[in-house]
Amino acid sequence: GGGGGGAAPMRVLELGCGNGSSVLPLLRGNPLARVHATDPSPTAVADTVRRVEEAGFSDRLTAEVPPGLTRPCSPGHGPFDAVMALFTLSAIPGGDDAVLLSAAAGELRPGGVLLLRDCGLYDMRHLRDAARGATPVDTAAFLRPGGMHRRYYSLADVDRLAAAAGLEVVESRYLCVRLTNQRRGVHMDRVYVHAVLRRPVGHSRRLLHANSRLRIFDERLGPDCTASVHHAVPAVRWQVLDASQPTPSPFFHAAGFTATVRNVSPHERRDICFEVLGEPLHGEEEVARRLAAPRWPTAPGQRLLLENALVRMWDFRASLGMDRLAFHQHVFDNAWVVLGDGAALNVYTPVAGGGAKLEKTVHFHDGFVSWTVVRNGGFDADGEPLAPTCLHSVDSAVPSVEFREYLIELK
Repeated sequence: GGGGGGAAPMRVLELGCGNGSSVLPLLRGNPLARVHATDPSPTAVADTVRRVEEAGFSDRLTAEVPPGLTRPCSPGHGPFDAVMALFTLSAIPGGDDAVLLSAAAGELRPGGVLLLRDCGLYDMRHLRDAARGATPVDTAAFLRPGGMHRRYYSLADVDRLAAAAGLEVVESRYLCVRLTNQRRGVHMDRVYVHAVLRRPVGHSRRLLHANSRLRIFDERLGPDCTASVHHAVPAVRWQVLDASQPTPSPFFHAAGFTATVRNVSPHERRDICFEVLGEPLHGEEEVARRLAAPRWPTAPGQRLLLENALVRMWDFRASLGMDRLAFHQHVFDNAWVVLGDGAALNVYTPVAGGGAKLEKTVHFHDGFVSWTVVRNGGFDADGEPLAPTCLHSVDSAVPSVEFREYLIELK
């Protein structure tokens, strides 16, 4: 409802604003609400802006096409008191619905809520998609005619998404509605999932990336707080310190370990957590062969801080030195997480006779994850290094901003 006096505005992020059908009632009914509306469709964003302007609420709306399907908004707009995800996640293919939800959770202030409503299992459209030729992705997801993706959720799916995003489930239920077209005499049985999820005040755990071999989380712990996190699979926890400080060492935890993290400082603590899924693909002999095969160095970072039968963990940052002629070849599947906003890298490949060719310049945001599957030790079928995917060098494209990353190689 509305408010008065000196009450603070309520800041809301909507994911997938469509034509503004949710934004307009919110702005009409809540005089203190300020909404940042996003949609991957420029046409939808333009329609929302136009309708809000016509209704006279344009001073309380900002809108944009987000930087990507898994990015809720561009940097600098949060934190928000609430995020609305209304029939949005189901249109995101693969496991990227979880990545988007986790990123949206990261835009909430501590104690803020995420309002979720989407298509439920056995909804009328689910039964229609299953019966009428939509291409099944799995038992609960389909590619509909025209290429539109649609997933149908259970409450267990909502619990899984919330846990991956580090959100508490305040409310979660099915909504079953029978709509009737009186003129045609047709009943439409709709099933929706409805949930209210909350970001904890002291501790948050946000999924940055997930695939069949690896999950990466961004964990935050408030001042003078303690949290326990159970790792059902092997995990590496790596604290993130201010860029002015040396990089700390990561810690490996075996499957079944419960990590108790304490933050005795007056500032928020941050950890990047890598969860390793499945057994290593390469035994000791294959690991040694891959490391020995290239004529280029196989160290993808400046400092190897942890190695065991599953992983190698590397620190890579500009202050430790970058050189466009310092080429390296990746020989294992790997992922790296960017720490901090505003950095950029120039990427080079070697040229015959020495020297380096600039291939591209890439700009990064905090929490950006790169995942690369490295086949055949980074060589093509003719035995040549795969450049620039596996063979490259880098240097900083923005010297005033230090580039930092945490890198994991999976054996």
